[in-house]
Amino acid sequence: MTPTHDLFVGVLAVLFGCMLAIGALFNAAPLMSLSNPKRLTDAVGNGWARGIIVLTGLAAIAMGILIASGWRIRW
Repeated sequence: MTPTHDLFVGVLAVLFGCMLAIGALFNAAPLMSLSNPKRLTDAVGNGWARGIIVLTGLAAIAMGILIASGWRIRW
């Protein structure tokens, strides 16, 4: 991939992660009414589900930063 592709994919991952984290922090109805967050809420409760979604968003942000910076695993 070219550096432009890395930057594009990294920025998308950061934006997606921000949407997840902010949506879970503020208990956004559009996010929490989706099927997977609903299923997660039914399984572990609302507080734990929101925490898991925030952690997923933070992981996406971290991966997006790594991708956008051009970091690669050297196999």
